[in-house]
Amino acid sequence: MSMQKSYCRQMKYSGPDMLPPSNAYKYDILIQMEVLSGCEQACLGCFVDKNIDASMNQQIIDRAKELADGVKRTGMNLREFVIGPTDIFSASNTERVLNNPVVHDIMREHEHARIAAPAKFDVATMERVQEIFDILDDEDKFRREMIIEFIMPIGKIDQMLNDIVYHQEVMRKVKFFKENTPKQMDWSWTLQASNVVGKKIDKETYNKILKRSVRDYETIVEMNPAFSRARNQLIQRSNLMGWNNWLGNVIDEDNHNEAVMSMANLYCNSINFMGITIVPGKDGPTTHLNVNLYEQAFFLENKNLDVTGLTFEEILDRKDELATKGINKSTQVKDCNGCEYAVACANRLIFEAQDTLNINGCVLNKDVLDHYNPYDFTWNDDALKKLGEAS
Repeated sequence: MSMQKSYCRQMKYSGPDMLPPSNAYKYDILIQMEVLSGCEQACLGCFVDKNIDASMNQQIIDRAKELADGVKRTGMNLREFVIGPTDIFSASNTERVLNNPVVHDIMREHEHARIAAPAKFDVATMERVQEIFDILDDEDKFRREMIIEFIMPIGKIDQMLNDIVYHQEVMRKVKFFKENTPKQMDWSWTLQASNVVGKKIDKETYNKILKRSVRDYETIVEMNPAFSRARNQLIQRSNLMGWNNWLGNVIDEDNHNEAVMSMANLYCNSINFMGITIVPGKDGPTTHLNVNLYEQAFFLENKNLDVTGLTFEEILDRKDELATKGINKSTQVKDCNGCEYAVACANRLIFEAQDTLNINGCVLNKDVLDHYNPYDFTWNDDALKKLGEAS
């Protein structure tokens, strides 16, 4: 069972300095499906649609298979297959999704892919956990030692920190993961913008969360602001700026390595990564390129990121076009012109976030980024060539 170490090191050090085009298999793909409907949780600031139209689910799953086939066809690596957007243990259609033969085909086709899902197993009953794993552990449906990653939002801070009974219940589920399934299990807490900003988590509390997670829960804390899920641009911007300010208040030289800030590292999910999300639309599923801004974000209103109807190869081309566009734009934005992060931000499509949010400047906290980014890295020839084409 890979709890604390997770994939952090692999993600940090699989970056642009290690990616010649001849090694296309190092290019990682994330495909996210928004198919789970219903949720018993009431997470602070949640903007997720809990009532997804189930009639569109098969179309979304079929689109995911089409994209996964493209990953295979181009020799790339499907690293992560995300099933969301709601809690996998309390969604009303989890069984239907996990029992879908097309989902099984995707996971059989990609032997190194893991399933990731939002999961509030802290409040799920053991009976419910067993029901889900009865499906996941059926070897006619899923590989025996397939990786499963559960992402669990921290709910009540005081409960997570001080409630002994709550801790025992969480660890009872963790014991189940260790002893009652052959799956390679990974899980982490996640802090989101609506949570930390709304509850005003101060530095002392933040450090307590980190220590309690590593020492007593034996796992990590991931940073997942989820600001882009807000219902309008004003709230999206407010959440992002609040998140940036909060990071600056709580992260310092002493604690920055305790939390997983892989998205703040230039070597993570830059030139060698692409994320795609499929969601229900008015006339059928729509497909969107993700912006890697701290974590996966997508903006439904951004037409450049809308890749509905495109083949996987065409989506790769669109991503490259937007990255080049971003590099060009970086020379025109005061905060970005000459910035060490410009190429990485362009390949993470962060300049599309600037356009969507109508922010003519940096959308990150550079003081925080300085903790996570070495300045002695060397870009490979392909990255330097791309930079030269934009100059």
